[in-house]
Amino acid sequence: MAKNGMTAGARQAVVFLFVLAFVIGAANLLWTSRQTGSLRSAVMASCKFDADLGAAPVAVSPATGKASLLGVTIVSDARVAWRGLGCPGPLAPPAPSFIRWARYYHLPDQ
Repeated sequence: MAKNGMTAGARQAVVFLFVLAFVIGAANLLWTSRQTGSLRSAVMASCKFDADLGAAPVAVSPATGKASLLGVTIVSDARVAWRGLGCPGPLAPPAPSFIRWARYYHLPDQ
């Protein structure tokens, strides 16, 4: 029996467990960091897409004299998604044609 009440095998086991916990923690940190960087890249790509789409004007069909609900919804959803993602920088102001038709269809226009 050792002087401090712990055998050599028990000391080795404790050291091994501390080292194992450190290795698992370091691996977790590296994996989380890589996943966070990957997700950040995906969000930034989505931000760029939503910013480009959110600034698009809405075309009016000559046959009906109206803009399509689908077209207005796509632009509106892109603007809402851009804000929801917390994208950096300013979002271009909405096109006047979009504002008119978004209000007509009762969709968010900012």
